[in-house]
Amino acid sequence: MKQFGCIFLFIISFSRSASGDLDVKHLIVDHKGNTTECFVDSIGYQFLYYIPIDSVDRDSMFIKDIYYAYNDFGKVFHYSWSFQENIRRMSERTGQLFTIDGDTIDFINIKFNDDMIDPEVFINTSVDRSEFISMFNIEKIETDYSIMYYSIKKGFHYSFYSFIIASTLNVTLNWDKERRAVPQIWDKYNDLFPSIKMIGMRDTGVMYQSFTSLIPFSVFISMIYDMYKDKNEFYFTPIFEEKKFGRNMYIFSFKNITKTYSRKILYKVESTKFGNKVLGWIR
Repeated sequence: MKQFGCIFLFIISFSRSASGDLDVKHLIVDHKGNTTECFVDSIGYQFLYYIPIDSVDRDSMFIKDIYYAYNDFGKVFHYSWSFQENIRRMSERTGQLFTIDGDTIDFINIKFNDDMIDPEVFINTSVDRSEFISMFNIEKIETDYSIMYYSIKKGFHYSFYSFIIASTLNVTLNWDKERRAVPQIWDKYNDLFPSIKMIGMRDTGVMYQSFTSLIPFSVFISMIYDMYKDKNEFYFTPIFEEKKFGRNMYIFSFKNITKTYSRKILYKVESTKFGNKVLGWIR
């Protein structure tokens, strides 16, 4: 659905400029803020095809490497999952907004317009005062440190799933064919739990102390790392086309990566005659 929406916006970006004397120019921004000036030719499932502004040869770029793309009429026709997720994380927070003109605006709340044809940011500068600002007038937004919620969540998940994966590998590598499966698996994962006498767990697991010690340590390291990397700063428009963002705006998400590759596999299967029939029957 999102892909069709991007194509729709892409078509609109051309139709809006059809009456002009000049060809519409497109700007492609990657996750680091590198900007490519070009004329977009077409958008495929994996690639965006374009002609550089100073060339006549067609080139291409992976869709996954693009943070967002827009035309010189200020219409966004493609944005990545990281772009959308960054907007979601910034919403409903306090902080400061830095414009490309060098102004700094303090705000007590911020919301984003979902309409990427005219992308705007709505901020409350006080209880009784608010204003809309075009996304293209914003260099960056710096939120308060409540954004570290995501660092805490990330640190917990890293440590928790590391122990689960390590325990699973331990079960696999030390599998005893002479024993039944359920008791054997239970004995291994039992090492991660504390003593719970009401359900028969009289002794604390040998890995429980390490497990409970690693989680807060992992959370602490995650928070320090994200503070060092200024993860509360979100960049939008480079002041100049040759200037990069202050940090990489890509968000690593195993869930999103898995979903993306699953869609790619599904697309390739559906492109075959047999796969199209099978998936058509399922749907």
